[in-house]
Amino acid sequence: MAIIPQLFMLQKLGECENLTSHYVAMLGMYRLLYVINWIYRYTHEYHYSDIIVWVAGVVQTALYMDFFLHYFQTKKKGINNSVKIGLPV
Repeated sequence: MAIIPQLFMLQKLGECENLTSHYVAMLGMYRLLYVINWIYRYTHEYHYSDIIVWVAGVVQTALYMDFFLHYFQTKKKGINNSVKIGLPV
């Protein structure tokens, strides 16, 4: 839940610096890897079930989806471009 204030400020300001955008993107990739780990554990471990953790992980990863959309669209134009959030890129 620590990422919510950062995402809120990114939405409020409309853009973020290059280093900040890379930091938030790596936090999102970290969460995505957790979801992949849970899928792997569910398919390979007997009786692995932790619904609360799964729901929280999916919600946290979903919070990043808007940011990822803007991040990848901006980085296609050039790695040093700052990420514009809240406006169509």
